Amino acid sequence: MNAWRTVMVLAVCWGAVSLSARPGLAAEPSPEEAPAVSLPVTAEEHLALARSYAEKAATWRKEAEHHRQLAAAYQRARLDPKGTRIHAAAEIEKHCAKIAMGAEKLAKDAEDTANYHRLRADELM
Repeated sequence: MNAWRTVMVLAVCWGAVSLSARPGLAAEPSPEEAPAVSLPVTAEEHLALARSYAEKAATWRKEAEHHRQLAAAYQRARLDPKGTRIHAAAEIEKHCAKIAMGAEKLAKDAEDTANYHRLRADELM
Protein backbone atom coordinates (compact mmCIF):
# COMPACT_ATOMS: atom_id res chain seq x y z
CA MET A 1 0.00 0.00 0.00
CA ASN A 2 2.87 2.36 0.77
CA ALA A 3 4.36 1.87 -2.73
CA TRP A 4 0.98 2.67 -4.30
CA ARG A 5 0.80 5.92 -2.32
CA THR A 6 4.31 6.89 -3.46
CA VAL A 7 3.38 6.25 -7.09
CA MET A 8 0.24 8.36 -6.76
CA VAL A 9 2.11 11.25 -5.12
CA LEU A 10 4.73 11.16 -7.87
CA ALA A 11 2.03 11.08 -10.56
CA VAL A 12 0.27 14.10 -9.08
CA CYS A 13 3.55 16.00 -8.78
CA TRP A 14 4.52 15.13 -12.35
CA GLY A 15 1.13 16.33 -13.60
CA ALA A 16 1.39 19.59 -11.71
CA VAL A 17 4.89 20.27 -13.02
CA SER A 18 4.03 19.38 -16.60
CA LEU A 19 0.97 21.61 -16.61
CA SER A 20 2.78 24.55 -15.05
CA ALA A 21 5.66 24.30 -17.52
CA ARG A 22 3.47 24.46 -20.63
CA PRO A 23 4.18 27.43 -22.90
CA GLY A 24 1.44 29.96 -23.28
CA LEU A 25 0.10 29.72 -19.74
CA ALA A 26 2.18 32.61 -18.45
CA ALA A 27 0.73 36.07 -18.86
CA GLU A 28 2.30 38.16 -21.59
CA PRO A 29 3.83 41.38 -20.27
CA SER A 30 1.87 44.44 -21.26
CA PRO A 31 3.60 47.18 -23.26
CA GLU A 32 3.54 49.34 -20.12
CA GLU A 33 5.55 46.71 -18.24
CA ALA A 34 8.19 46.33 -20.96
CA PRO A 35 11.50 47.99 -20.12
CA ALA A 36 12.03 51.29 -21.89
CA VAL A 37 14.72 51.28 -24.55
CA SER A 38 16.39 54.51 -25.57
CA LEU A 39 18.91 55.03 -28.32
CA PRO A 40 22.04 57.09 -27.76
CA VAL A 41 21.69 60.66 -28.95
CA THR A 42 24.71 62.55 -27.66
CA ALA A 43 28.40 61.95 -28.26
CA GLU A 44 28.80 61.15 -24.55
CA GLU A 45 26.12 58.46 -24.75
CA HIS A 46 27.82 56.92 -27.79
CA LEU A 47 31.20 56.99 -26.03
CA ALA A 48 29.70 55.34 -22.95
CA LEU A 49 28.30 52.57 -25.14
CA ALA A 50 31.64 52.26 -26.94
CA ARG A 51 33.40 51.76 -23.60
CA SER A 52 30.79 49.21 -22.54
CA TYR A 53 31.14 47.21 -25.74
CA ALA A 54 34.95 47.39 -25.58
CA GLU A 55 34.79 45.93 -22.06
CA LYS A 56 32.46 43.18 -23.27
CA ALA A 57 34.86 42.41 -26.13
CA ALA A 58 37.75 42.07 -23.68
CA THR A 59 35.66 39.80 -21.44
CA TRP A 60 34.68 37.58 -24.38
CA ARG A 61 38.31 37.39 -25.53
CA LYS A 62 39.34 36.21 -22.05
CA GLU A 63 36.57 33.61 -22.19
CA ALA A 64 37.74 32.46 -25.62
CA GLU A 65 41.34 32.15 -24.42
CA HIS A 66 40.24 30.21 -21.33
CA HIS A 67 38.32 27.73 -23.46
CA ARG A 68 41.19 27.41 -25.96
CA GLN A 69 43.42 26.45 -23.03
CA LEU A 70 40.81 23.98 -21.80
CA ALA A 71 40.53 22.46 -25.29
CA ALA A 72 44.31 22.06 -25.43
CA ALA A 73 44.34 20.42 -22.00
CA TYR A 74 41.62 17.98 -23.03
CA GLN A 75 43.50 17.27 -26.25
CA ARG A 76 46.52 16.24 -24.16
CA ALA A 77 44.23 14.11 -21.96
CA ARG A 78 42.74 12.16 -24.87
CA LEU A 79 44.83 9.10 -24.16
CA ASP A 80 44.96 7.16 -20.93
CA PRO A 81 48.29 5.79 -19.65
CA LYS A 82 47.80 2.65 -21.78
CA GLY A 83 47.42 4.76 -24.92
CA THR A 84 43.71 4.12 -25.24
CA ARG A 85 41.62 6.98 -26.59
CA ILE A 86 39.30 8.53 -24.01
CA HIS A 87 36.11 9.40 -25.90
CA ALA A 88 34.77 11.79 -23.25
CA ALA A 89 37.94 13.91 -23.36
CA ALA A 90 37.66 14.23 -27.13
CA GLU A 91 34.03 15.32 -26.84
CA ILE A 92 34.86 17.91 -24.18
CA GLU A 93 37.75 19.16 -26.32
CA LYS A 94 35.30 19.79 -29.20
CA HIS A 95 32.87 21.45 -26.79
CA CYS A 96 35.55 23.83 -25.46
CA ALA A 97 36.78 24.64 -28.97
CA LYS A 98 33.23 25.47 -30.04
CA ILE A 99 32.77 27.78 -27.04
CA ALA A 100 36.10 29.46 -27.81
CA MET A 101 35.01 30.11 -31.40
CA GLY A 102 31.65 31.47 -30.27
CA ALA A 103 33.23 33.72 -27.66
CA GLU A 104 35.70 35.03 -30.24
CA LYS A 105 32.82 35.87 -32.58
CA LEU A 106 31.00 37.67 -29.77
CA ALA A 107 34.20 39.60 -28.99
CA LYS A 108 34.53 40.67 -32.63
CA ASP A 109 30.87 41.71 -32.77
CA ALA A 110 31.26 43.73 -29.56
CA GLU A 111 34.42 45.39 -30.86
CA ASP A 112 32.69 46.25 -34.15
CA THR A 113 29.81 47.77 -32.19
CA ALA A 114 32.25 49.76 -30.03
CA ASN A 115 33.90 51.07 -33.21
CA TYR A 116 30.48 52.07 -34.58
CA HIS A 117 29.66 54.05 -31.44
CA ARG A 118 33.09 55.75 -31.48
CA LEU A 119 32.47 56.78 -35.08
CA ARG A 120 29.02 58.14 -34.26
CA ALA A 121 30.46 60.04 -31.27
CA ASP A 122 33.14 61.59 -33.51
CA GLU A 123 30.45 62.67 -35.97
CA LEU A 124 28.53 64.42 -33.20
CA MET A 125 31.52 66.26 -31.75
